[in-house]
Amino acid sequence: MNHFSPYPFVRYTLFLILGISLYNFFPSFNLLLLSGLGIGILCIYAFLYIFRQKIRNPFLTGIVGGLFLIFTGYFLSFLRTEKNSSQHYSHQIGKFEYFEVVVDNLVEEKENSWKTVGVFRSIVSNNSILPVSGKILLYFDNKTIEKPKYGDIFFIKGNPHEIASPKNPEEFDYQKYMIRQNITHQQYLRVENCEKVGNEPPDVLINFALRINAHADSILTTFVEGKNQYGVANAMILGQRDDLSNDLMQAYSAAGAIHVLSVSGLHVGVIYAVLLLMFGFLKKRGKIGKYGLMFLILGILWFYAFVTGLSSPVLRSTVMFSIFTIADIFKKYKNGYNTTAFSAFVILLFNPNFLFNVGFQLSYLAVFGMIHFQPKLNPLIVIDKKKSLFHQLGDRIWKVTTVAVAAQIATFPITIYYFHQFPNFFILANPIVILLSSIVLIFGLAYVILASIFLYFDYTTITYYSGQCLKYTILWLNETVLFFEKLPYSITKFLWVSTYEMWLLYGLIFGFIALWKTRRFVWVWINCGIVSNLILLNILGNIQRKDQELLTILSTPKHTAITLIEGKNALLLADKGFLNSRKDIGFRVNNYWSSLGVRDTLKIDLLEKYNSANNMVKVESMDSIAVIAWKDKTFLLISKNLKHKDLKVKTASFDYLILANKSVKDLNQIIGKVQFKSLIIDGSYTRWYADKLSTQAEELGLKYYDLSRGGALQIE
Repeated sequence: MNHFSPYPFVRYTLFLILGISLYNFFPSFNLLLLSGLGIGILCIYAFLYIFRQKIRNPFLTGIVGGLFLIFTGYFLSFLRTEKNSSQHYSHQIGKFEYFEVVVDNLVEEKENSWKTVGVFRSIVSNNSILPVSGKILLYFDNKTIEKPKYGDIFFIKGNPHEIASPKNPEEFDYQKYMIRQNITHQQYLRVENCEKVGNEPPDVLINFALRINAHADSILTTFVEGKNQYGVANAMILGQRDDLSNDLMQAYSAAGAIHVLSVSGLHVGVIYAVLLLMFGFLKKRGKIGKYGLMFLILGILWFYAFVTGLSSPVLRSTVMFSIFTIADIFKKYKNGYNTTAFSAFVILLFNPNFLFNVGFQLSYLAVFGMIHFQPKLNPLIVIDKKKSLFHQLGDRIWKVTTVAVAAQIATFPITIYYFHQFPNFFILANPIVILLSSIVLIFGLAYVILASIFLYFDYTTITYYSGQCLKYTILWLNETVLFFEKLPYSITKFLWVSTYEMWLLYGLIFGFIALWKTRRFVWVWINCGIVSNLILLNILGNIQRKDQELLTILSTPKHTAITLIEGKNALLLADKGFLNSRKDIGFRVNNYWSSLGVRDTLKIDLLEKYNSANNMVKVESMDSIAVIAWKDKTFLLISKNLKHKDLKVKTASFDYLILANKSVKDLNQIIGKVQFKSLIIDGSYTRWYADKLSTQAEELGLKYYDLSRGGALQIE
């Protein structure tokens, strides 16, 4: 029996995904040969289909059809990779003096800049204007340049820089993340090297969506008071997380509720579920009622997509739930697997790169978990909701809980793989957080609509008090999340699974599903084999990590940071700014610690007066000088511009001299005054000074290491 027969689009989507994945591993292929191969497969499939009655081999037809879908996935990936175009600007890097771009995305506010995406229109090379294509990441100095708008055209001097690869072990690969969005280069712009020359929105629809987004943001900014309350409203309703503090985001992460702060399938699903609950009765009112329900749901879902500025996550989810709605109305929603696979198939045809988006992966895995596991979990506790309102509430809470657990079962391997932590109280927190966040989302979306009407008729008082209600609802949500974060052992950190182990975990989940469905003993042996493999890998990892001793000088812009590992213990030596930044530690260090199996951590401020010795390291620091003794190696850190008389250290010679924060701008200031074997130029140096010192070190024949170019330095 073919178990895939009832789910044709599951098969089609898997073949398409295989083709997209093949392009990811083997991107170089002759276009002419690729086109010929595709035409050949299509002809064979057409022949088999036309003569299917005579050949009578559906398996062969299916295989050829699968090969064609694999080719389709590969070919679409090739076409959607913009740098494959001969007109892409990356082929001209270093050959032009000026270029023209148009702002093609929402503008985000960063600490010192406006961040957005630009699309190339032309370049100026050898006094000739050449049309080019491609996207670039733009950072505008927000102290000298006013906030750009969608459609603004800028004439820019200079050549873009390639987005840097990760500089620290296991650091998030921002370069690869941007390449998936067809962005390979970036440019930081000051007022002297760019000029606004016009405004021509590239897309009328997106321009309209961004205007709606800006209007909604102005309402929330004016009437939702409190930084955290406004930040959550802005994130949940409009999809902008610029105003969220790192501490609040960490609290949501610890409660297992970080997903509510990113506009995604959850938000669209909540709106979809509420609309069905409120207007589902229209299904029973004949064709007019059904079509009315369909247009109502589609209208509101797409309105929400426009409110978020047609952001990619909401756009994907809106397409998915639009397909669910249409399939349900036309009675094609016979099984959730096929409908879900069809929506993924459509989205991947539009943009194959969505396959590698974490939000896309989590959304579809969560939907699969809810479709498969929730109906099996729900009957475990039967509540007669007809008895009382209390029983009805209990039944609703239990259903939300089973939905959360079902989604967690399907997503926990990939969640640990990407985020290296697990919220221990998610089963308690999620029902409450989902309920409150749903209220915030529905109330907030309705508020944006009604406030626009109230303000039009000058009903400012009603708008204000409605905003206060939204504010306190968000405050209630935030306090709930903070409560769960403060619970002991609220989160398990430093979890690590390799890609192979992640696939083993999914193999185990699939094995249990197959065992449940087939009741065959062979699946017991397969599951035992997978579990044994996971246990063996864990034992070998623990043995390897038991005696590990590492010192790593991290590459951290504007900061100095050193991490030492001994067994499963980690010590972080850094300046106060780095130690106080959860964002920097999370981005630069936590993944590395997780990969090394760290369980216990200690942090020390390098730049304050400190004298400490333990089994791992000896540190002596005063103001801006630190002497570090680790194993048989010594390090001298200078982090402030000092005169010779201020440089007072007991040791005359060091293995490594670390220069930070432009403490030395010319090596002649330090040569002869302190002896060292290797020079390390810290990542806190600006590019110009780091290059200057590197050139001097080469001329003097010194052994040196530039962290901002070469990345972190690991010493064993």
